[in-house]
Amino acid sequence: MKKLLIALTLILICSHTANAQLGGLKINKKHLDAATKTAKALTLTDEQIATYCQEYIDWMDAHNPVCKTTDSDPGMKAVADRLEKIKATMPSDVKLDIQAYYVVDQNAFACANGSIRVFAGLMELMTDDEILGIIGHEVGHIVNKDSKEAFKKALLTSALKDAVGSTGDVAATLTDSQLGELGEALAGAQFSQKAEYAADDYGYEFLKKSGKDPMGMVTALRIIQKLSDDAGVDKSKAKQLFSTHPESGKRADKLEAKYKKEYK
Repeated sequence: MKKLLIALTLILICSHTANAQLGGLKINKKHLDAATKTAKALTLTDEQIATYCQEYIDWMDAHNPVCKTTDSDPGMKAVADRLEKIKATMPSDVKLDIQAYYVVDQNAFACANGSIRVFAGLMELMTDDEILGIIGHEVGHIVNKDSKEAFKKALLTSALKDAVGSTGDVAATLTDSQLGELGEALAGAQFSQKAEYAADDYGYEFLKKSGKDPMGMVTALRIIQKLSDDAGVDKSKAKQLFSTHPESGKRADKLEAKYKKEYK
């Protein structure tokens, strides 16, 4: 497998040979802070955000190995087949673009247009129910509009920062350089504690609606916390696992308490 161009996480504990690619460009913090302060000067419509989301996910898919059930590579086919099996258990009203990247990174992300990407490295470490819980968590971020707000902020402070506070014009399409900056900004984004707890609850209930044991959401968070703990403060690993999903252990505790009340 391949690597992500920027390392969302560099914990290479799996047998894959690649990381997912998100960009590779560095964002100057001073410029980022300045853009953040003036981002409100530029208004983006929902239609524009949806267009940029699709453009970004297309770019990501073009730069990372997307697993297909028709793949000749047995490893990629196995991942795709497994994901299809997991998706088949989801509630019938969930119609989203959910695919897997054949990369070593242990992560997953959602885009505001309903696209969810799960990394093979994470799938290796989790059961089907745990992966379904992670998917449900990401669906929660989409439904609660967390993904939309994070994407909009990333656009205005990276790819579209030159338009902010000036003419107000935005490009019809993004360049490779802009898409790279956007990937960098999204990788460093963090949701609020409130948003994370809400997404956890959504994943928990998502498992129940799928006819699965919601404890899968709890154990998934335990795995993420352990991997984050293992990363520690090792600067060579760049960013901790699931840098956008902090304090997974505390969140798991909260869900487990809920589980014990419901299933005592």
